[in-house]
Amino acid sequence: MSGIPPGIAMITGPPMLGICLNWGFMGVLLVQLYYYQEHFRDDRTAIQVLVYGLALLDVLQTVMVTADAFHWFVYGFGNMAQLDEPFLNSWDVPVIDAVISLVVQTFYCWRIYLLCKARVVPALIVAISITQCVAGIYTGVRAHQLGHLTLISTETVPQTIWLVGGAVADVAIAGVLSWELLCQRSTTLPSGATRSTISRIIRLIVETNTLTAGVAVIALGLFWGLPQHGTLVVPPTAIIGKLYTNCLIALLNNRIRERQPSGVHGMQSLHLPNDNSSHSSQRGHRLSDGVNLKIHVVREMDLTFEPAALGKMQTSA
Repeated sequence: MSGIPPGIAMITGPPMLGICLNWGFMGVLLVQLYYYQEHFRDDRTAIQVLVYGLALLDVLQTVMVTADAFHWFVYGFGNMAQLDEPFLNSWDVPVIDAVISLVVQTFYCWRIYLLCKARVVPALIVAISITQCVAGIYTGVRAHQLGHLTLISTETVPQTIWLVGGAVADVAIAGVLSWELLCQRSTTLPSGATRSTISRIIRLIVETNTLTAGVAVIALGLFWGLPQHGTLVVPPTAIIGKLYTNCLIALLNNRIRERQPSGVHGMQSLHLPNDNSSHSSQRGHRLSDGVNLKIHVVREMDLTFEPAALGKMQTSA
């Protein structure tokens, strides 16, 4: 057992933070899954397979990350050589994250195809996503072959392609989907309520894809900016996969707002002047002199809407 160096915090701190964040986002994912199960049991089989398949990968990742924690901080407590071993980390972070991002980005590209009926743009985005997935898998394989966490920072090219590819694909997806929905809203969706719905979907798409792209950029910045502290890249990369899954299920769960009817109330008032000889026609009571009878007619309408673009984006799910 080798001695503990003075800079141990920079070695053990980032992995421990990444493990805690991974568990935290796993909790968020469980809430999202429960909400989805409660409200969208009638979704198409393909969409349910997508959702629960991604959730299964995330559960597997959390189990493997927990095994890493025990390997480094329990069974190998104080052992610097064991702390430098990748154990399962070479598979549970880069490989699983890359696969999850490919699946989610391909789903978004399918939605782009349904909206614009064009194949070139979604095909290009899918090609970028496949590239980052291959780079992520290669990063995991090389980390396993190297056998030391401190040597992972030497593999700059595959990690850069993995992180940059994911960010570029996310930005492209957000831009294309937003543009297509804006065109749909301005040309074929005149309803004010529908416009508001589409605007909310656009905001959600931009926010979620910006979040995943931003985390990848942060990881890339730490990787290139502080190469002497290779473990700093662990916290952002440890949550990328769960961010993708949470954002996708959040988008699907957002459909509940389109299922809820919105009530609209209208009121009209009728003033019936009364003279000295008027009588109540219903009860036979004579109205007092100079008194006006005011009748309020209240109408309530339940409005539900099925936006065309939303149908292509979500209801078809």
